[in-house]
Amino acid sequence: MANQLKAGQTDNMADSLAQYIDTAMHNEWKLTKGEELPDKEGAEDRQILFAAIAQGVLKFLEDHRVDLITTDDSGDSGMTTHHHAMAFTVGTYRPDLP
Repeated sequence: MANQLKAGQTDNMADSLAQYIDTAMHNEWKLTKGEELPDKEGAEDRQILFAAIAQGVLKFLEDHRVDLITTDDSGDSGMTTHHHAMAFTVGTYRPDLP
């Protein structure tokens, strides 16, 4: 069984999708505005927002996992199956994201 994907919560964002979103926000802010994202101003609200987005995205994917076909039976009573892996790249991220 694969490791669970961690959405993150406001009190536990380490190694989670919410933390990646937070890192992306900091990167995007700095590259766009030329200054660091203010950490004190609005930080808690951002964490709530990012955790909620991450939880919603991962819950949606979990609830629709049957729609993400990874093995396809060729129709010959299981004699031949095709295995498909979700392999893709993301081209819209900043190079310094982990």
